[in-house]
Amino acid sequence: MNAEAKLGIDIGASGNKIFSQITHPGKVGIEDVVLQSSAIRKVTASYYESLNLVNNRQGSHLSFDGAHWIVGEYAEDAVRRTKVNRVKKHHAVAKVLSIVGQYITENDSPLDVEIDLMLPSNEAPYYRETEELIFKHIRSFQYGIDTVSCNPKRVQIHPEGAGFASYANVYPCSILMFGHRDVTIINLKDEKANVVPNAYTWTGYGTVKILGNFPFAFSNELTGAKLLYEEAMKWGEGGLSAILSEEERPIKLAALKEAKDLVWTDLSDDLAADTDFMNAKRVYIGGGGSLFWGDYLAELCQAKADILAPVRREIKATFIQHQLSASQQQRFIDLYLVWRQHAASVMQLQPSPIKEAV
Repeated sequence: MNAEAKLGIDIGASGNKIFSQITHPGKVGIEDVVLQSSAIRKVTASYYESLNLVNNRQGSHLSFDGAHWIVGEYAEDAVRRTKVNRVKKHHAVAKVLSIVGQYITENDSPLDVEIDLMLPSNEAPYYRETEELIFKHIRSFQYGIDTVSCNPKRVQIHPEGAGFASYANVYPCSILMFGHRDVTIINLKDEKANVVPNAYTWTGYGTVKILGNFPFAFSNELTGAKLLYEEAMKWGEGGLSAILSEEERPIKLAALKEAKDLVWTDLSDDLAADTDFMNAKRVYIGGGGSLFWGDYLAELCQAKADILAPVRREIKATFIQHQLSASQQQRFIDLYLVWRQHAASVMQLQPSPIKEAV
């Protein structure tokens, strides 16, 4: 009999987030979480043949439909800059195959594979096409020098924010997601409201916007983002302060505060002009960048804010061996809630909230 692989995948700008549950016949499922570099690069056939790489969960090389790819840490450049207008579905198939290929090689038994993939709402017209391409190509493809195969059972694409929408239990509500590249708001009038037509994204207004207005050069913007998050959690003693001299520290922290204020002015002005947001009874907040805006959000949302603390605790407890940071827990919430709808927990978990209107 085949083993079952239930995978949740979110190909975010700051990293590919993966939840997996592998269940062999007659055994309890094994669950894991992986955060992989979002880097990807298409290469020539001759370049691919010259590679001497060992595929793993953090990076791989693969080929399908005549195209050759390097995915994850193997595709990283010395200087990292996010392209704010990149369409995620263009690379979705290669990134999914990179993940599936590794789980195929890690398991001796043939795999029946189910995939839940998150993509932005503005790419909804391409969901069906992307689902069909993934379903087609994961049957058999070249992973490194080997040809691997599996039995696809289901490939389903969900709009980003679908996890939060499934958790929401107070209406009308808003969902605010602070990503590395973008900030997205979703206004839902009731539990029947669809995420896609109610989503609006401020492209390029994620953490990259703060980095772009901060006079400190980071060769890798993800390293810069990590330092800023750490600083936001412990101002004056965080990751950024640790690498600055005593003379530089007050100057750079003042500059960071200016950058935050500048970006937040644009965001808060738009939010204040959004009648649905202002009339929301509950505001569900997620994304790793949300921790950076904690003090601003507290003032804007006040008692309406919900950071899904029970879900964060559940993620932390389920994957306790990884010692996920608060930022990582926040980044995984949306995907976790979608993945859990199909991957029944092997732990005893807290029941979902009861739907209600206020």
